[in-house]
Amino acid sequence: MPRSIDPRRLVNYKANRLYLDYIEERGTLIKTYFTHAPNAFHAAFAARRAEPYPRQKLVEVLKPYNASHGAGRRALENIEALAEPTTFCVVSGQQAGFLGGAAYTAHKIITTIRLAARLEEYLGGRFVPLFWLASEDHDFGEINHAYLTQPDGEVGQVSFGWRDKGRPIADLPLTEAVAQAYDEYFERLLPGPFHAEVKERFAPQPDETYCAWHARIWAELFADQGLVIVEPHVLRPLGGDVFHRALSLGVELHRHLDDVARRLELAGYQPALAPGRAGDLYTFDKGGQRVRIETPEVHLDQVSKHPERYSADAALRPLFADRLLPTVASVLGPGEIAYQAMLKPLYKLFELPQPILFPRKSYTVLSSVQAERLADYDVDVPTVLRGELDIGQAFEALLPTDPQALFDQAREASAQALEPLRAYVEGIDPSLVRTWEQTLYYSQDNLDKLEARAMKARMSQEGLSKAQLRSLRNALLPRGRLQERVFPLPHFLNQFGFSFLDELLSIGELDDFSHHILTLEVNDVER
Repeated sequence: MPRSIDPRRLVNYKANRLYLDYIEERGTLIKTYFTHAPNAFHAAFAARRAEPYPRQKLVEVLKPYNASHGAGRRALENIEALAEPTTFCVVSGQQAGFLGGAAYTAHKIITTIRLAARLEEYLGGRFVPLFWLASEDHDFGEINHAYLTQPDGEVGQVSFGWRDKGRPIADLPLTEAVAQAYDEYFERLLPGPFHAEVKERFAPQPDETYCAWHARIWAELFADQGLVIVEPHVLRPLGGDVFHRALSLGVELHRHLDDVARRLELAGYQPALAPGRAGDLYTFDKGGQRVRIETPEVHLDQVSKHPERYSADAALRPLFADRLLPTVASVLGPGEIAYQAMLKPLYKLFELPQPILFPRKSYTVLSSVQAERLADYDVDVPTVLRGELDIGQAFEALLPTDPQALFDQAREASAQALEPLRAYVEGIDPSLVRTWEQTLYYSQDNLDKLEARAMKARMSQEGLSKAQLRSLRNALLPRGRLQERVFPLPHFLNQFGFSFLDELLSIGELDDFSHHILTLEVNDVER
């Protein structure tokens, strides 16, 4: 069973007080900034199922897209079921990060699949897990790299460039630079029992684009669970109504964002979206660059005729998705829930019921060998995740006291032996006192160095070192961040195999929003 730790104690959550208050349903936060509490499924379902959705059109666009990316039978059946009025969605999404991005993307998908199954039991009907591959984003620096553990225990990075960065990631081909980064990652990834299998499963195909590669990876990994994939460009042709409304209501929309931002600040929260720039629609220039619309009135006619030429920003994207998809619950990370706190008035403005905002599961994973080594240092995982591990102090606490006493005696004896010489040399020449002080200093310093080397050798005989403890810390809190925010999924599959996903699909209570610590076995000698 996983152990749990209060997110308020974790280094990466302390700054997001709004999310922490949300999962604890503190005070009036839920009522003021959100439509529903995280588990208010009946209320959200009642509101969302009454909405009209373009169900048949969804089937028509989602089915060929998913089939082209190798979707399995269950996913295609789920898409067909969307035509029925008793079928609904649980949705999560993320950018197309290199090799799937940080592992929390997989955690989102797994939470989505589990929640869909829960809602089928709880509410009846059919619930389809759907993953929104956010390929319209153009922040290339967020998706062009992946991290790994180096032989020295430090955290390294593999990245690639793109001469057309600034364009949507949907336009990124599988360039030679991407292929080289893929090869480099697996060359540098410390080989685990499943290295070859993972490399093969994640290999890009020659006829794929960058986003098609990632869509196929997720579709294949979760084929048995019937995961449906969608990219924004697939749904944009159906978005004319919501895009037109966004342009028509632009002034009022921004007024609402300004108002909620002020109220959040007065309540002691940091607004996650800049109200002056959020809530705008984008279009594409001749070079394919995504550009913000500055003159809405010019586009009102075109946005209805050619909605495929327009794109929603972070504030409008949830409304765009929820207008088209029969979504009862959205699975979100802490940052996303923080910016969703600003969107409740926009849902009212668009006359659109807001779905449940369900926090994704959160994990730190270590092998049984790593857990045993941490125990050797008398260090527990929560101490590391709270950012409280002082490697020097932890190492010194393990040093045996008897040898330390011997070296203390030697330092004291050395100082006593030299003391009579001070008066003697000062009487000959006062300037020799400085030389005497240097002699005392060097004798003490050499004893300190001898002690350090002796203790290091003694600890090494027991298989302990500061370097190893630092490596363990970096495995759990790489770059000072939670593991799930740094290492991609292949990092874990390399160690634990693809059954790792089955483990996450079945472990822990779904509505336990604490951070989980999982200790798993490695089926081979850990290197």
